[in-house]
Amino acid sequence: MQNTGTVYFFTGLSGAGKTTLGSLFYERLKATKPNVVMLDGDRIRLAFGEDVGYTHDERLRWAGRIFRVCQLLAQQGIDVIVCSIAMYSDVRSWNRQNIPNYKEIYVKVSKETLIQRNQKGLYTAGHNVVGVDLPFDEPQTPDLVVENNGERSPLQVVQAIENALYPNIVENPIDNREYWDRYYQNRVCPETPSPFAQYVATLVSSGGHLVELGCGNGRDAVYFARQGLQVTALDLSQQAIDTLNAQNVPGARFICGDFITDPCHTPGGYDYAYSRFTIHAINDKQQHMLLRAMMDALRPGGKFFIEVRSVHDPLFGKGRALERNAFFYDNHYRRFIVMDELLAQLQELGYQVEYAKESTGFAPYGNDDPPVIRVVAVKP
Repeated sequence: MQNTGTVYFFTGLSGAGKTTLGSLFYERLKATKPNVVMLDGDRIRLAFGEDVGYTHDERLRWAGRIFRVCQLLAQQGIDVIVCSIAMYSDVRSWNRQNIPNYKEIYVKVSKETLIQRNQKGLYTAGHNVVGVDLPFDEPQTPDLVVENNGERSPLQVVQAIENALYPNIVENPIDNREYWDRYYQNRVCPETPSPFAQYVATLVSSGGHLVELGCGNGRDAVYFARQGLQVTALDLSQQAIDTLNAQNVPGARFICGDFITDPCHTPGGYDYAYSRFTIHAINDKQQHMLLRAMMDALRPGGKFFIEVRSVHDPLFGKGRALERNAFFYDNHYRRFIVMDELLAQLQELGYQVEYAKESTGFAPYGNDDPPVIRVVAVKP
């Protein structure tokens, strides 16, 4: 069935943090996709009526009821976050077989931590407690295991979950690969470093690790590598990446992949992130995900350099309107950015804006000199 929603099942023992993590995941996912609901085990019982008890058979029947509701919602294109112990492997097997887009997140916590937390007094009472005197079939094939013993904040745990599950969160991604493959094959773009790259080179330290998000023909990535930076550069154009890899540039690696979700983005892996004329090539939801991903991937004090087209660009409004401030023109997608909105989004995600300006003179090309936005944002 097309447009099927995803069911994200947060499972684990009582006190593991299922509801805390699931609620935060829900709030952040809802900012990206509007059709999201959350079902929490305790609240579902109140909503449905407590007509089912806690015997083995009743627990199975109750879990079956919950996940049939999840199945029904997902079939209608709704994403569902459900937080429940659902303690039996039979329940999870049914989910796998009957819910096409099913993601199981096992929130794993040591028993010592559970006893220390002792939410609801369960672990001191020790009567009819799953994992104490009642069996708990530990998940054997979850999509993700997250340790939640307190070493990381709930936000850090949720960001790790998001990094692992981003491919299922992206909605209506923009794909310009065919256009850019032809563009780079024809070699119509400049080979010298851009003015933005030359500006950024004055703000970085040799030896740092820089990721370029959408490197194109590599003009800036190669320049940064020659300045002594360790460079990871990504682009979806296989044509461009194959050409760059054939050059064997010391200090640089080139990856054909999605610069939003590629697994090369590891927590604290970069000193710098660099995006020149690439954020306006993705939609608004992808932009939000990218900014979050870089907040996680940057080290403390790391800088995010952004240059992007503005709504004051002369090309704004040309072509076929696709969404707010986005148009299909000259055979590819462009989205134009409102600087204040970009800055607000960066600050909301925790960045400190060190520099922001919209001006002509930043990106002249031939006879064109459109107003362009430049931003330097810092991870505290």
